[in-house]
Amino acid sequence: MHVQSGMPAVGRSAFVAGHLGGLTQIVTPHLVDEVLAVTCRVQKRVRKLPSRVVVYFVLAMTLFPGCGYAGVWASLTAGLRSRAVEPSAAALRAARRRVGVEPFALLFARLRGPVATTATVGAFWRGLRLVAWDATTVETADTPDNVAVFKRHRSGHGPAGYPQVHLSALVECGTRALIDAVFGPRIGGEAGQARRLLPSLAPGMLLLADRGYDSYALMREVADTGAHLLFRSKTRHPVPVLQALPDGSSICFLPLPKHSVRYHQWVRSGGIPPQVHGLLARVIEVTIAVTTADGDRRTSSMRLLTTLLDPDRYPAVDLARLYHQRWEAETAFFAFKATLRGPSQVLRSHHPVGVNQEIYAYLITYQALRITAGQAADTAGLDPDRLSFTVALRTLRHSVISADRHSADITAALLDPRRLHPRKRRNRTSPRTVKRTLSPYAYNKPKAGGSWAKRRITSSFTITPRIALTNNARP
Repeated sequence: MHVQSGMPAVGRSAFVAGHLGGLTQIVTPHLVDEVLAVTCRVQKRVRKLPSRVVVYFVLAMTLFPGCGYAGVWASLTAGLRSRAVEPSAAALRAARRRVGVEPFALLFARLRGPVATTATVGAFWRGLRLVAWDATTVETADTPDNVAVFKRHRSGHGPAGYPQVHLSALVECGTRALIDAVFGPRIGGEAGQARRLLPSLAPGMLLLADRGYDSYALMREVADTGAHLLFRSKTRHPVPVLQALPDGSSICFLPLPKHSVRYHQWVRSGGIPPQVHGLLARVIEVTIAVTTADGDRRTSSMRLLTTLLDPDRYPAVDLARLYHQRWEAETAFFAFKATLRGPSQVLRSHHPVGVNQEIYAYLITYQALRITAGQAADTAGLDPDRLSFTVALRTLRHSVISADRHSADITAALLDPRRLHPRKRRNRTSPRTVKRTLSPYAYNKPKAGGSWAKRRITSSFTITPRIALTNNARP
């Protein structure tokens, strides 16, 4: 077994628990040793719990969130032939504090990034890599230390039951891998945290985002990275049209906030255009009609803003349909929070340092699973959407318990024809309702037998043209 250079010779028992089942091929001992050395977290002397083993133990905690420390250790060492040490919960807790957060932050930095290749099905659109960003919250243990740092979110129904960590992620559509992720207390809102993700954007990407990021300044910062954007915009914002396009979309100008007043004064009065800075964009007004199998029909509208200005190469209807891919970020959060962590589970750490360490561990495990699934999809020439994250996670847990360190079993389980999702999933709609309310007096409870409760649908997209402004016809 590999032993870190510079360490005294020891028996195999001290390092025998250093594995993560089928993901050991991704999170290798060499990689773990490297990040420990860079962050100066290598043990000063040989312990029953070397730093490498502690890293794997914390990662194993993410696979068995319902188990205590003793249960996680038992699962990690159950399949080992040689007798492993049996540390107490107090020893494992002290070992976590000794290793700290930095090795996990660096390990995630080494693993994060795009997974799809140019051959990956569904990851690119007209030569652009599809990415999306969004934010979510992660509940932590209800302790005074966690409350002091992460606070309790307040709403019209009062404070939340648990302090929450605000997490934003840049997700690769198609593979749902994490290009980057940041987290911390809820300060500055979604747009403020999203700015920390800007360095991970690059030319050749198309970023999808919802109305929570409808900030002209943020859009300009995204465009400055070289990436293109397709954002949903609030309809109450004035967007004067400069030029109508043949496909029903139009060209508009988005001024920076400090130049907004000067620009809109010119729009109203005409004359010589002012010296203003901003972003030239394309606005698409879309009406979406959804019809169920029994004939019920509903319509809604949305406004999209994009830096893809060529209507021939990027038709408005295609962009309107493409915006649905933004939900890949929501699907990634569901896999991270509900499938991996478990529904209704809160983080076990009682101190903010442990919380940060635990979240990085979840991000590492999630990304390693997505890397494995992406490689399997490329090998088989399949769309990654057809591979089940639940199947990969269940197989990984089995491999940890049996101490099987080969990823072939996970790949075989993912590619089993009986476990593949259909090639084309049917279109469905689901209402925004509270399915498990905190009060029996539900104000937004789904109605039994409602025609819009996950029914098969057909949808259509209609582009609404807007009239371009002229000097003689300004509002």
